[in-house]
Amino acid sequence: MALDLYIDGFAFCTQTPQPQVFAPWFEARRLRRMEAQSAQMLFASCQALEMAGQPVAQEKPFGLSLGIGPGSLQNTCKFMDSILQDGDELSSPTAFAGSVHNAAGLTLSLFLNLCGPCLTSGQFNTSFGAALLTAQSFLYSAMAPYVLVAVADSVNPVACALREKYPQVLGGALSTGYPTHTAAALLISAQKTPHAKAKITDFQFLCRQPAYVPCLGKGWAPLAAGPAIELCSLLKQGKNHFEIKDDSLGVCTVIKGELLNAY
Repeated sequence: MALDLYIDGFAFCTQTPQPQVFAPWFEARRLRRMEAQSAQMLFASCQALEMAGQPVAQEKPFGLSLGIGPGSLQNTCKFMDSILQDGDELSSPTAFAGSVHNAAGLTLSLFLNLCGPCLTSGQFNTSFGAALLTAQSFLYSAMAPYVLVAVADSVNPVACALREKYPQVLGGALSTGYPTHTAAALLISAQKTPHAKAKITDFQFLCRQPAYVPCLGKGWAPLAAGPAIELCSLLKQGKNHFEIKDDSLGVCTVIKGELLNAY
């Protein structure tokens, strides 16, 4: 049974936000230990909530559906370095806690005062489609009136550094100048509200056989947030009708919709 999905707010972030940009919502000292991926997701989420007329500081029974590609590689590299330098027993617990995929879920829930269901999907390129499917399930089951869908990328900094040295292996996967962190956020509801900016008229998350293995193909990169950023860009441009299609990892994600109100 199809369920209409409405986008009440959206935003994306391709640069690491500085603490001062959070001034409308939080004190800068609360952000001093936040790594880049979580900071970008938080900044995009604050903007999406504000666009939808939802106060950041107020407690909300909203669901949270995260799409994370390879996780926070910044913290993962820090944790691995601490093992190499200090051994297993003295490895950094802070870096380890920040390296797990659901670490951003804790950050967003606390800062945005979300008390609904939370689930993180870690499926590389297909993470956005999986996160949107989770949001649809939350709404269809009446588990939350709104669901915040937040998606983030983290490109391995070592791979970026070695791109020019090994162009045949990494040149096609990582385009020159691509940011090491990107994020996008959308506030989704099942009912049309006065703040609704767009309606998703068709959403498909389909398995394909045989599965395409992206690491063996050309031009592939673990861009979980890529389709989400493309969707936000089309909405920002005021396209009356939009369509996003992403086919990888044996899964085809198709999103079609129409603009309702200029944001």
